[in-house]
Parts: sequence; structure tokens; C-alpha cells
Amino acid sequence: MTDPNGAPVAGVVVDLYAWPSDAVLTAMKLGTAVPTTLLTTATTSKAGKYVLQVPMPSLKAAAVESGYANLEIFSSAGGSWFLSYPADPLPARLPAPATVNLAAHRRPLCGKNKDGQYYAASPFIKLRQLKPAPATVGQGYIGSYRTAGDSMDFVYAQVGTKSQSSTLGLGISAYGVSAGYSRDGTSISTAMGSEGYPSQTRNSLFRTDFNVGEFRSECYGLITEHVPHQKQHGYCPRKFKNQEGVEEPVHKSLWLVKSTGWDAGAQSPHPKNAPNTNAKFCGGFQEAGSRFQTSNEKAVEWSQGFNIGASGGIKGVSLNASFSSSAQTGYDTNAQIVYHFKHSGYACGTNKDAPRAAIVVMRGTKS
Repeated sequence: MTDPNGAPVAGVVVDLYAWPSDAVLTAMKLGTAVPTTLLTTATTSKAGKYVLQVPMPSLKAAAVESGYANLEIFSSAGGSWFLSYPADPLPARLPAPATVNLAAHRRPLCGKNKDGQYYAASPFIKLRQLKPAPATVGQGYIGSYRTAGDSMDFVYAQVGTKSQSSTLGLGISAYGVSAGYSRDGTSISTAMGSEGYPSQTRNSLFRTDFNVGEFRSECYGLITEHVPHQKQHGYCPRKFKNQEGVEEPVHKSLWLVKSTGWDAGAQSPHPKNAPNTNAKFCGGFQEAGSRFQTSNEKAVEWSQGFNIGASGGIKGVSLNASFSSSAQTGYDTNAQIVYHFKHSGYACGTNKDAPRAAIVVMRGTKS
């Protein structure tokens, strides 16, 4: 952990919490605290380093519908960062440990008192359920030369025990309820049904809607000290009642917006241009009438993938979304996207051969 100037922050506590499932978040009564579970705690060293290790049984118990655990790393000195981790079943090859520098990109969200001590932060409470917002969950491209009549199909689905899940960006604002959000990590939301899209004959992004919740946390000090109350763009209470029932003075509030579960809906906007591909990444020849189906596309992140701002009139909130599944990152073995060749041609990858590429482009020729 470092401060905004890059100096290490030593001797501060860092907590790791597990957040509940989408179903729990959606069903919560307004004004109640999010029922998070404290998994482990660490203290930063002189070099500002910390390690959070969780026993596998605890991680498995924290898994939500997709088999991932939605986790929050929190420190009063650096704020929050959210991430997801595969938990149940554990993959044969575990992902690399996550590295998070809580304070490198900004000042501490809650700030300090006159003695240089960090204000504490209360658990997030649920303020309201916003209207659903669209997120990109897939994409496909068809080149412009010798591809007339070619098409592609996409399904966002739960098939048997395999669920499609999306890693969706979330945002925290220390300014107010309607502005000033920055990306503070991601969480997993899972499809609990199936959404089929019309066959497409041109470049297409595939979007579906996710529910959005709005949450608030209070930054507070001790009742024995003078705590200045900061004016913000949104209602911020002046008192916070702690676990002992004591009302502590509030310095400021933090607002969080994040997905609380899949809602359904199908939209297919059409990007004008397909990505460039190298001829060496165009796979075997596809004869007319054949079809190519993806089974191993890698995760793709869209910079404007999850427009949370559309759900509540929040200015400038378009956060990243990447497509994943409970089995692997990318489209799973149920072959969620299929390219149909009316004419002979090629399935070309942007960075590797099509079966392993980040993005696949349907082409009439290799160039």
C-alpha cells in the first residue's frame, strides 16, 4: 500500500470481506447493511506490503451462484477494491494471486482527522434498487468482402449446471450520489436463465441488462472528537450508530453502484468496423454452408461495457465489463457464438488462431 506520492503506508489494517450473492443483494430491505463476511485481516509492513490468505473452506463457503467469491479488500487508509476469485469448484490451475495497491491512484477515500488518524468507514447499506443497465456480454464481426449472407448467432444462457457469468465494473464516489465515480474493481453476476439474440449479418455487440443497486457507507470519527461534516452532492447523515449502539459523528459519505444480478433483455448495436486480423491467424478454409463455433475465446474487456449511469441518471458512469463463465474465462464449451458461412471463407483471430483468439472475425478471404 502506498500513498498518492508513492511512499509506503505502514502499520495499517487491511481486511478482506466476502459479499453475498446477487439474490441476497436484490432482496435486501432498503436501509439495511450488506451482510458481508470477514474472511481475514492483515497489517501492512514497513514497506507497505500485506498478504491476505484465506483457508479454502472459507473461500468455498463464500462462493455465489457462479462458483466465484465476490471479495472486497478494505483499509481505512486506502478505501475499497473489489475482485472475484474462483472458489467452488476450484479450477485445476489456480489464477495468480491478486495484487492490489489500495492507495496508489488516489487519496484515502475517508480522509484523516486533525491528528492525522484515518476516519473509519461503516458497512455499506442499501439505499435503493435502480433500474437495469445494459452490459456488453459478447461480440462478433463479419468482414465486408465476400461475406454477403454470412451470419452469426449468440446465446447468453444457463445450460444445465453451467451458468454464464459476467465480470462487471463497479464504482465508488466520495463526492456525491450522482457524480464523481471511479472504477474500484469488479464483481461477478450470473445468468439465471437464457437470452437468445436474433441472427446477425454484420458486426454486432451483444448486450443484456443487469440490475443495479446503490449503496452508501459513512466515514466517521469518535464521539469524543470534533468531526467536521463535509458537504456533498447527496444526503449524508450526521450520525452513524455503531455495533454498540453509540452514535458516532459522520465526516462524509461514500456511494457505491454495482450490479445486483442479471435482468434479461437483448440488444445488438452494430460497430462500423471490424478489428484488423493478420492472415497467419486465419484458420482452416471454411467451405460454403459450414459453421464455426467458438469454444475458447479469451475474456474481452469493453471500456464502455456496463453503463451503470443509464440506470439512475448518474453522470459519466460507464464502467468496464468483461465476459466470462463459471467453467473458464471466455465462451464456454456450450459454444455460445456460432458463425454460419453462406460463402466459403475463414474464421480469423485478432491475436491467435480463431479457436484461441481474443476476438474472431468472419472473412471471405484471409486479408
